[in-house]
Amino acid sequence: MTNLFIIPATLSAAFRSLSPLEKPGPVMLISRNVGSLPLRIAFAVVFCGVLGLVAKPALADTFEYVDEQGKGQKVEARFYGEGQGAIALELADGSLSIIPQGALKKRTPGDDPTPMTSKDMLTRLEGEFGKELFRGRVEKQYVVGVVLTAPLPKTSERRVAANLLKAARYMSGIENMFQRFCKSMKIEREDPKFPLVVLIFETDDDFNEYTTKHTGGQGLSAENIAGFYSPRSNYLYVRMSECYSFATPLHEAIHQQCFNTRVLSRLAPLPVWFSEGIATGFEGNGDRVQSDPLKLNAAYVKIITRSGGLPRQMSWDDVVTTDQVFRGDIFAGSAYVHAWSMHWLLVSKFRKQYPEYLRYLSTLEPLAEESTRVRSAKFEEIFGATPNSIQEEFGPAFQAALKRFNPPQESEERPGTISRITNLAGVDAYAESDGFNMKVQAQLRNLSPIREMAFVVTVVSDSGNVAQWFLPDMKINEFQLLQPKLVRGRGFNVMVQSTPSDSETAASWRRGQLPVVGIRR
Repeated sequence: MTNLFIIPATLSAAFRSLSPLEKPGPVMLISRNVGSLPLRIAFAVVFCGVLGLVAKPALADTFEYVDEQGKGQKVEARFYGEGQGAIALELADGSLSIIPQGALKKRTPGDDPTPMTSKDMLTRLEGEFGKELFRGRVEKQYVVGVVLTAPLPKTSERRVAANLLKAARYMSGIENMFQRFCKSMKIEREDPKFPLVVLIFETDDDFNEYTTKHTGGQGLSAENIAGFYSPRSNYLYVRMSECYSFATPLHEAIHQQCFNTRVLSRLAPLPVWFSEGIATGFEGNGDRVQSDPLKLNAAYVKIITRSGGLPRQMSWDDVVTTDQVFRGDIFAGSAYVHAWSMHWLLVSKFRKQYPEYLRYLSTLEPLAEESTRVRSAKFEEIFGATPNSIQEEFGPAFQAALKRFNPPQESEERPGTISRITNLAGVDAYAESDGFNMKVQAQLRNLSPIREMAFVVTVVSDSGNVAQWFLPDMKINEFQLLQPKLVRGRGFNVMVQSTPSDSETAASWRRGQLPVVGIRR
């Protein structure tokens, strides 16, 4: 995991290249790996260096401003927030536009913009990606779309429709689950008023390209991001590979629910530990929408029990006050373990104080400032103790809950096995070594739910030796064992590249033009 997504300290740097309506706003990212742990981590990004907030009535107006090219622009929007020398506007599609305060020339009061309908949003997305490369479905407030890498064969249309139905109903199930949680915890919420968009990218290459454009190349490289929710666009973006287990869509959908039900405000200075703590609290049941933050999460239980307790690199005082620990390469994995642990303990053992704390967070305004001193004081005021003192209660409470916990059965994994879900492939690779050479064995499953795929599996040893397998025509859900190959070295990494079987890329692979990887000499 490298280069986390960083927001400039002042907004001035954020307006250098794009117009206010085009800027890639703060996003919540999920990394694909943290060291050797299969932990998916969401990175909540908020603006820093806030200059102040001027309260305004929540009116829908016509705003006239001058863009960076000196051209006059006009937009109908609802005033959303002000601070950091900028104004946030809520548009009819649910997205947020940010313009510099100095660029605003006129504000004319008017009626609220009529929220875009889900059907109109579907039509917009079809226009953006093209009807050949986009398939979508409306399910209540959700608009779920698949961004295709190539035109579909007619035989795949029914499969795409079936998977869209599955994904859309899954997202609706998340909404129902979140609603039940809010009711049980006496948390006030509203029904979403804007379409909730979920974009599923068929191939990793297309996702990487789109993500790089959206984030401006800042932070984690696109290759290390499994999915993200953007508070600016209000969209959820995810790889199709991640829809095999639905862990990433579930996590990100909770962010989308929090912000679209007015439980929390987008662009507000929310503590990252809480935003990620509540999202991780709903993880853990794959494509079954059955979890909630009151239950132990099997993945985090495994991490905590294997390490003999919570990570020791930081305290809960640090987690509450220092959002930066969620963005650094070294401590991010540990920070998310702490976030889940703290949220689970508070929602379980502080049921009276928890909704009070959430109500406080709901009062934080977009683009406003909250100092670490105020954040710490409000936490202690509401919960009646410092984060560190509450942390001391985690161990006994966790051990007591473990006695009632029935973890899911896990398949036995051979030592030295690398298992990954990537590029629409489920791959397991294992090597037997004599100290100098390794016999690498692998197996692969086509995880594409919609079409036949071609795969290239590449193993690179720590000495720079390479072994490759080419599988030109794997049917949907087909499983293949790969012929063992010898490579020199003591350790290895495995990569998978994929493309539709009928694509030009697959044709070039058949001609022997397999992807080239760098070899260390």
